[in-house]
Amino acid sequence: MAELKEIGEETVKLLVPRDLVVVAGHPRSGTSLTCQLLESAGVKFPSDIGPDRYNKKGYYELSFAKELEKKLIEEAMTVENTRALNRVIETLNEAGTPSGLKIVIVPAIFFYRHITKGDMRAVFVFRRPADSKASMLRRGISQFRLSWFENNNAIIAAHENIKRSIVVSYETLIEGKPCIKKAFKKIGFDVDLGVVRKTYRTQKGSEMVVTDEEMKVYKKLKELEKRSCR
Repeated sequence: MAELKEIGEETVKLLVPRDLVVVAGHPRSGTSLTCQLLESAGVKFPSDIGPDRYNKKGYYELSFAKELEKKLIEEAMTVENTRALNRVIETLNEAGTPSGLKIVIVPAIFFYRHITKGDMRAVFVFRRPADSKASMLRRGISQFRLSWFENNNAIIAAHENIKRSIVVSYETLIEGKPCIKKAFKKIGFDVDLGVVRKTYRTQKGSEMVVTDEEMKVYKKLKELEKRSCR
């Protein structure tokens, strides 16, 4: 275990997850659906946030882990954040293996990559930018800590740095296309596409205006998805 120390503080030993699977993506991009698929393959997602009309099967999130994401990208590995990270890891390890963690501030995944020394699995999920933004507005989210561009561009960097990772789109997931099974098998999971319900879809074909830069990122993610699904 790594150690972190600040002046006047006791040494904090950093715990390591036993078998971590991370699902990462911008809000309203299909992260919960992705967790549901992984759950069908035996991944355990500890969660304290229940279902609602937007996510009928639940959010697959830990509230304190979600709060830690914000602090990590603002303050990095302070002693306080290390203690909070240990609490997350303890909860994941108690859930059994493999254990899953959902991350919606994508750059936070690099802290988990650091403590696992890259020995983790990840599924990155993205959605057409106009539909993602429209779905967020419908949900009542007018602003998010990171923009669609920043968060989804971070997916590209994270995928480059995590060997056992795949990139999939909400559109491919919601259609339950067979190529999805191929992608998940690359990281060791045989998912049940029967859990997907097209009625879960909250937004399709939005005509919201997006930037050229956002479309460049979207096209790049579609390329990465094709590689993941081969």
